[in-house]
Amino acid sequence: MSKDQDKSLKAALDALKKARHSGDDAKTSSDNKYTHAKKNAARSPLSNLAGGSLLLKVYAVFDTIWSDWARPVTRFLNPITKHIWRFYGWSYNTFAHVKDENKERVFSRNRAAFVTIFLAALTITAPIILVRTVIPTLSQTVYDAGMLATMKEDRLFLSRADLINPDRQLYQVMGCRDISGCDGGDNTTYYRLRDNVILDIKYWTTRFEPYDPAEIAGAMVSELNDCTIKYYGRRSKALGWYPYIISANCVPV
Repeated sequence: MSKDQDKSLKAALDALKKARHSGDDAKTSSDNKYTHAKKNAARSPLSNLAGGSLLLKVYAVFDTIWSDWARPVTRFLNPITKHIWRFYGWSYNTFAHVKDENKERVFSRNRAAFVTIFLAALTITAPIILVRTVIPTLSQTVYDAGMLATMKEDRLFLSRADLINPDRQLYQVMGCRDISGCDGGDNTTYYRLRDNVILDIKYWTTRFEPYDPAEIAGAMVSELNDCTIKYYGRRSKALGWYPYIISANCVPV
């Protein structure tokens, strides 16, 4: 056998050994994961219960789910939760202590109880406010900011504006293009009027007053009005979308 053939054979054998060792290492790693989960489960109180072997398997499954799926999520949220825990620690250390006659900081049970109750209430109410108020307001503002760039102008026959949600200052008005077809059905489109943070900022900086959808609704004084309007958005019954009127110049018909 020549030297070149000998070198080629040796290289092939080395590659085969590396591939076999790589497979063995992967299997060993997998076995170690299962053994680690099994040891943790064996140390848990579940191992003392009847049917412990089944519970050990269930525990191993949940341990795998935690290691492969849940832990990366907690790492993603860690920068947020870290600042929250720092705020909790700072609040407790700051307000649960008082200064004595020597101006030394001492622990106060009453203040500690008050701070604990306050932080517990904050923990409960903050997510509710975030989900019900902050996130919808931010998403609506972002939507308005984007859609105002697509504002359109049109001439329509509009009905009287109805206040359908006083808390949100939300109005609804029916519109049509042909006066003979303003009797409902497919010939009409529903428009809405509501408060708008972007327009509030614009009106405050240009007119020194807030944007008021009630003033726009007040332009539609009769049961049918010939109006020139500016609006954005489109109507989609499937998605629950409505076009929003932001200005109207109307004449009763």
